[in-house]
Amino acid sequence: MADLDEPAFARIICQWRECGAVFYVCLPCYRGQRYCSDRCRAKARRVQRREANRRYQESERGRTRHRERQRAYRRRRVTDQGSSATSSAMTMDAPTLFPAPAREAGGGAGLLVCQCCGRVGRRIDPFASG
Repeated sequence: MADLDEPAFARIICQWRECGAVFYVCLPCYRGQRYCSDRCRAKARRVQRREANRRYQESERGRTRHRERQRAYRRRRVTDQGSSATSSAMTMDAPTLFPAPAREAGGGAGLLVCQCCGRVGRRIDPFASG
């Protein structure tokens, strides 16, 4: 049986369709998380927005607004080209590293780590007898 000081963990499967990683969140930190990282959340949000925009543009009001926006764009569009001054020295940002979504402490010894706060606890088998 687990100590009363150890927190209980929610086992969550990332809802981003291309990820599906398993991660753990202690119950004090649990706020209905659905994604293992900000990266997965942002990707899922982009897909949701794209779908909502597509549905809106298929509606009568969406088609009308798009038509008006395109007409205004064509009226103000500049057709002459400016100079293409480019710098020979380019800078690149360092690659962004993302943490591994599912973490178990102690080399799989049944210890879990909260994805949010880093709190460590033990895996509890709800079906164990005893």
